[in-house]
Amino acid sequence: MPEQMVCGVCGNDLESAERGRPRRFCSHACRARAYRARKAEKPTEASSTEEGVPEDEAGIPHLTAGRIVRAGIAIADAEGLDALSMRRVATDLGASTMALYRHVASKDDLVALMVEAALTGAPLPDTPPRDWRHGLERAARRDWELYHRHPWILSKVLVTTRTHSSRALAADSESTFSAFDGLGLEPADAFRYMFMFASYVQGVALTYVSDVEAERRARRTDRCTVNGTDDGRSSLYEPGAYPRLGPAMRAGADPWDLDALFVSGLAGVLDGIAADLARRGIG
Repeated sequence: MPEQMVCGVCGNDLESAERGRPRRFCSHACRARAYRARKAEKPTEASSTEEGVPEDEAGIPHLTAGRIVRAGIAIADAEGLDALSMRRVATDLGASTMALYRHVASKDDLVALMVEAALTGAPLPDTPPRDWRHGLERAARRDWELYHRHPWILSKVLVTTRTHSSRALAADSESTFSAFDGLGLEPADAFRYMFMFASYVQGVALTYVSDVEAERRARRTDRCTVNGTDDGRSSLYEPGAYPRLGPAMRAGADPWDLDALFVSGLAGVLDGIAADLARRGIG
C-alpha cells in the first residue's frame, strides 16, 4: 500500500504511483505551493532542533508528532484553545488535515500531548529545597511563570476530584510534595496543605487567564480598555458610591498589579501553613 493516499497540500486523493517513490502531491501547482511555503519559513531556535528530519522532494520536512504538538502550542499560546483545531494546525504546517491523523489520533489527544510538552518545557528543580517553605515558593513561581507562558494550560491542570492522567503533571506534583520531606507529615496532612497551596496558586492564575481572554475578546471586537477597566466598572470608583468597595478597589486594584498581589497572598498562605505546623509541634 502506498505511504500516502492524499495530497500533502490540498488533501485530494492521490493515484498510486506505478513505479518509483510514492506521490505526495496531486499536481505541479500543489508541489509549487509546498515549495513556496517551505522557502517562506524563517529559521527559528525551535526548528533548528529538527535538523536531520527527512524531507520530501519539495523540501518540506515530514510531519512528526513533535512538529504537530509545537504548532498546536503556538496557536494556543497566541489565540487560546478555542482557535485550536486539527484543520488549523494542518494549515499552519502546510499539510492536509488527514495527514495529521497519522500521527495524532484526535484533537483531545493533541491537547494532551501539548500539556505534556508544556510541562516538560518547564524543568523541575534538580536540587532539594532548603526547607518546606522554600520548596513551595519555588514551585509557585514555576507554575506562575508556566501559566503566563501558556495560559491555556490552566484549564487542563486544575486541581479537581478527578485525577489527570498525565505523567508530567504527576511528576510536577511529586516534586512539590517533596517540599514536606523530613517533616514526618501524615499523607492526609500533606494533601491538605498541598490542596490549600495549589488552590491559591491556581485561583490567582484564573484571574490572570481571565484577563488574557478578556483582552483577546476586546481586540476581536475593537473594544478599547484602559488599565483593565471598562465603562461598566467606572461607577465603582465614584466617591461615595460604594464606601467600602470603592476605596479598596482604588487602593489595591487601580491598576492591577497581579504579580505583587500573587506574591503577597502566597506569603499569607505559607504563613498559615507555618502557623498550623507550629501549633502541632512540627518543623
